[in-house]
Amino acid sequence: MNQPVVPLERAELRSLADLYQSATPEVVEECGVVVQKRGDALLVAATQLDVLALNRVVGVGLGSRPERDDLVSIIDAFTDIGSPRFFVQVAPVAGSADVEAWLSALGFQHYNNWVRLSRELITLPESSRSALSVRVIGPEDGDTFSRIVAEAFGFPPSVQSLVGCPIGRPEWRHYLAYEGREPIAAAAMFVAGESAWFGFAGTAARWRGRGAQTALVLRRLKDAAAVGCRWVSVETAEQTPEREAPSFRNLRRLGFEVTYLRPNYLWRRRAQN
Repeated sequence: MNQPVVPLERAELRSLADLYQSATPEVVEECGVVVQKRGDALLVAATQLDVLALNRVVGVGLGSRPERDDLVSIIDAFTDIGSPRFFVQVAPVAGSADVEAWLSALGFQHYNNWVRLSRELITLPESSRSALSVRVIGPEDGDTFSRIVAEAFGFPPSVQSLVGCPIGRPEWRHYLAYEGREPIAAAAMFVAGESAWFGFAGTAARWRGRGAQTALVLRRLKDAAAVGCRWVSVETAEQTPEREAPSFRNLRRLGFEVTYLRPNYLWRRRAQN
């Protein structure tokens, strides 16, 4: 396979932009929601929440070769809006080696890597024999979806209000997996042309190991193919000898391949004297 980096990155960029733009005025105030286009890149922040996944920059260098001043302006923007720390995530596009060098020189620290996995939809894996049911949900189930996701990732309760905002919007599909009548796991999909982005996958703690995420991946693969997507991608933690990554192993079993690592460079606001 020859997965194109730029379309996969842009699918996630579009999903993040739509997530933050869907926030209601109440959520904007509660979470400190900010979304800004910075050249090719997208800056998203929830300044009231010290959660790195919600305070980051993606897309540096996707359309044109980046400059050092682009990164300086990003630092200035986060300083102005008040986030205590944030990531710049670097995809392997033209100029990415320069970006990493500039980030280090500007005081960023390499924090960790996220792994981009993807697969083509020419063929689909066989359906599972799970007794779980998977349903597409609407805004009426938003509280349940958001609660499962927030608890699964250890997010503070206020994150729930943001996570549920895009439910029902055109490019999104949100799902719950049920054991009988009980919702036990959640996941989402954003469709961007020929690419789909999978995210917000979480399972309630006492129901883990029952195959809920496998069922949710299989359903989303089927739905992505049905609307004409060629590629799907997802990010997960990097599996290392020191850290197990169950989501990574599950996705590999379902035909996803490691497409690239995306380094995360961390910036912390310095204390004022």
